[in-house]
Amino acid sequence: MSLRISEAVIWQETGEGVSLYNTETGDFHSLNDTGSRIWKLVASDGEREPVMFRLSREFAGSNSAMSRRILADVEEFIGSMIEQGLIEEVPAEEPADGEESPS
Repeated sequence: MSLRISEAVIWQETGEGVSLYNTETGDFHSLNDTGSRIWKLVASDGEREPVMFRLSREFAGSNSAMSRRILADVEEFIGSMIEQGLIEEVPAEEPADGEESPS
């Protein structure tokens, strides 16, 4: 499953992080630096595991205990964003006709 920002969400970077507005619910959210980093990675990458592992490498380096904590925290954040309808899980894109899927 891939991740994408909900079409109902308008967002922008601010001096304090990322501000979100859900046009369907009228809810506003402000993300701190870490939440903003996760949000921007989801927006640019769209895949859960690469986002999680990239943040783990950036912040934990080779510290395995810290890495596990970061992975769990990122998973929790993404889950919360999905529950609030700000991020959506969508099926991975199928290869276009004539293209072979990677093995």
